[in-house]
Amino acid sequence: MSGVQRAAARGASPPCGGLAVWLTLAMLVVAPYALAQTGAQTGSQAARFEVTQYAIAAQLYPSTHMLKAKARIEFVPKADVTSLFFDLHSALRVEKVADAAGQSLRFKQEGLTLAVDLLNPAPQGKPSSITVDYGGPLASADGSPVEGLKLAYVGPEGSYLLYPGRWFPVNAYGVNRFAAAVRVTVPSDEIVIASGKASAPEREAGTVTYTFRYDQRSFPGTVLAGKYAVEPAAAAGADITLYLKEGHQNLAQKYGETAGKILAFFSDKFGPLPASHLAMVEIDDQTVGGYSAPGLVALASRGFSNPVNYRLLAHEISHQWWRCLVSPATPDDAYLDEGLATYSAALYVEEAAGSNAFEDAMHDVVIRSLTHEDAAPVSQASHLHEFTPEYESVVFNKGAMVFHMLRWVIGDDAFFKALRTMVQQYAGKAISSEEFQKLAEDSSSPQEKSSNQRETSSNRPLTYFFAQWVTSTGIPQFKRTWAVYRTAKGYQVVGKITQDLDIFRMPVEVRVTTEGRKPVNSRVDMVGTTADFTVNTVTKPRTVVVDPASRILKYDEQTKIAVEMARGDQLTQEQAYLEAIKQYQQALEINKNYSLAHYRIGETFFKLHNYNAAAEEMRAALAGDLNPKWVEVWAHLTLGKIFDVTGQRDRALNEYQRALQTNDNTQGALDEANQHVQKPYSEASRQIS
Repeated sequence: MSGVQRAAARGASPPCGGLAVWLTLAMLVVAPYALAQTGAQTGSQAARFEVTQYAIAAQLYPSTHMLKAKARIEFVPKADVTSLFFDLHSALRVEKVADAAGQSLRFKQEGLTLAVDLLNPAPQGKPSSITVDYGGPLASADGSPVEGLKLAYVGPEGSYLLYPGRWFPVNAYGVNRFAAAVRVTVPSDEIVIASGKASAPEREAGTVTYTFRYDQRSFPGTVLAGKYAVEPAAAAGADITLYLKEGHQNLAQKYGETAGKILAFFSDKFGPLPASHLAMVEIDDQTVGGYSAPGLVALASRGFSNPVNYRLLAHEISHQWWRCLVSPATPDDAYLDEGLATYSAALYVEEAAGSNAFEDAMHDVVIRSLTHEDAAPVSQASHLHEFTPEYESVVFNKGAMVFHMLRWVIGDDAFFKALRTMVQQYAGKAISSEEFQKLAEDSSSPQEKSSNQRETSSNRPLTYFFAQWVTSTGIPQFKRTWAVYRTAKGYQVVGKITQDLDIFRMPVEVRVTTEGRKPVNSRVDMVGTTADFTVNTVTKPRTVVVDPASRILKYDEQTKIAVEMARGDQLTQEQAYLEAIKQYQQALEINKNYSLAHYRIGETFFKLHNYNAAAEEMRAALAGDLNPKWVEVWAHLTLGKIFDVTGQRDRALNEYQRALQTNDNTQGALDEANQHVQKPYSEASRQIS
C-alpha cells in the first residue's frame, strides 16, 4: 500500500508535494501487505489453530454497497481448543455460525474480533470446520481494520475486497497460509477477478457468478469486481492480462510490456514462479495505491501513468515472490516481506535506469529508514502499528537496507544465491529471520571451524550482522583522520576510522581520491569503535571518503538534514503544522542557509495565514543556497500570492514576473504564475492540504 516520503535534500520534491505526498503514495502502495495483527488474535490465541482452506460464496450488491456471504472454514487445532478467534471487518455482522454437523454455535463480535465457542473441544491435530453466515454494508472506511482507510468496498464504480480488509473471517493475518475456493455473484455487466483457476462464468437473469479455486497455501483472499476493458498484454514470455477502466486502455501495452520485463528480471534473480499468469487490475483511487495477491496485482487509477511507474509496479510484482510464494513466519519477520519487496523494486530500478537511478532510490530508502529508526528494532515489527510512519520506516525501509548491507557483506553471488535458495526451499511456506540467516550463511563462503566446535546461534558467521541490524537499533556516524607520507613508489595514506556503536562490525570501504588518477578503494574490516587503514597511491592524495557508495546505513550531516526535513514533511501531511515548523528548524540548525527548509517553513506559515512570517521565510529561502533550484520560482510565486492576499497587487505582479524570469516550470509553476498575472490569487482558490 503506501508510505509517504521523499528525500528532502537530494531529489527534493516540489511544493505541496514534498515528502508528504510521496509518503502518502508510498504507504498507499506498500503498506497493506505488512499489516500487523489486530484484535484478539494475538499470542497463544492465534497460534492455537491453523486455517487450511476457505470455501466462500459471496454476492455483491453494488447499488446498495452490500455484501452477503457464507464462509466454510476448515481448520486444524494445534492444541485442544474450545474457542476460535478471527478478525472480521466490523461493518459486517455475523448472522449464524454452525459446526461441521450443522449445529449452531455461540459467537460474539466485538470490534474486529469474532469469537466462536465450540460445543465440544476440537482435539489437537484433527481437522474440523465451521460455517459462518454474515453480511453488511461496505460503503466507506467505517469498520476498516485500519482507521480511515478503505480496504473492502462494494459500489457501482467497482468493488475491491482486499485480504487486509478482513472481509471474511481471518486467522493470524499475514501468517496463516491457506487455500481457497471463492464463488462470487455480481450484476451481469461486471467482471470478477481473483486468485486461482477460474471456471466458466454462470449467467442468470441479471447476475453472473464467477468461481475461482486456489489449491496452494498462500493468501488468495482478494476479490476485485467491476466494469472492465479486458486487454491481453503482448509481453514476451509472460501471460499477462490487464483489466482497465475507461480512459486507461491506451496504457495496456506499455504496462504489459513493463510487467513482462519485471517478471523476467525477478525470475532470473529469484527463480521462476509456479504459475506464469498475472492479472493486473485497476481499482479505485479511494483505497490503497497497490496490492498483490497470488497471480494478481491491483493498482489504483493513480498508479497508471505515462511514463510507466515501474518502481511501483516492480514493488507490487515482487510480492508474487515475497509473501505470496514465501511469507514471514511471524509478524516480527515482516521485513522478509516488505523490506525485501522494497529492495527488489530498487534492484529493478537499477536494471531499468542504471546505477545512478539505483543510488537515488537507495538514498530515498536511507532517509526513510532514519526518520523513525529508533522506534523499534526490525525484529520487533509487531510492536508497531501498520500504516504508520514508524512501521514504514522500520519494516519497509530499514528492512530494505538490511538486504542492501547483507549484499555488501557476503557479496553478490552469495546474496542472490540465498534468495534463490529461499524460493526453492520455502516455496509455499513461511520463513523466519533465523532461518533466512542460516540460508545467507550457507550461501556465503564456508568459514573454518575446529573439529570439536559445535555451531550455535551465537557463534554462527552472520550472527553479528543480524544482531546489529535486525535485533538492535542504532546507526553509526563515521569520522576519519589521516596523514600522507611519501614513498619510493608514490604516496601512502595512513588513517583511522571511528564511530560510536560498541557492537559495530562491518566491512567499510575507504576511497582515496588522487590527482590525475582514478580513486583508490580499500575494504577495511571494522570491529568496534575504531579501525586503521593504509592506502597506497601513485599520485598525490586529495580526499578520503568513508563508505562512498553508501553501502552502510549511517548518519552524516547531509543525511541528518534530509531526515529532519522528512520528519517535518510527515508532520505536515498529518496537518501538525506547528510541530512541522519545529522539525524544519532542526534542519536549519545544521545548515542555516538551506533554502528548502526556509521554503517549507514559509509554506507552512502560509497555510496558517501567518503571512508576515511566511514572507520572511520566502526571502530567506531566496537568500540561501537555492537547493533545490525550484525553490527560487516557487518562493517568488508564493510571495506573489502573499501580496495578492494582503491587497498589494503591484508587488504581487513583480513577484510573478520574477517567477516567470526563472524559466523553471517545475510542477506547473510558470503556468500558475501566468494565471495569477491575469487574475489575482485569492483565498477562495486556496486549499489547505
